[in-house]
Amino acid sequence: MYTYEEAVKQLQETGSISLINFKELPYEDLEELLEEIKKWCVYANGNKEKLEKKSKKKDKKKKKK
Repeated sequence: MYTYEEAVKQLQETGSISLINFKELPYEDLEELLEEIKKWCVYANGNKEKLEKKSKKKDKKKKKK
């Protein structure tokens, strides 16, 4: 299964993500990735290094447990 972290790594390395990989992401990760891409395009001017490397939602879930 394709993960959020793999998607971010691919975006940082190549600047793109395939639709096949995009489709493999779980809905929750997909939603978070799209939000992160929006912020990245607006506030980081597309600088690949400024993409959030880790999922914030997964970190929040771990803290709740």
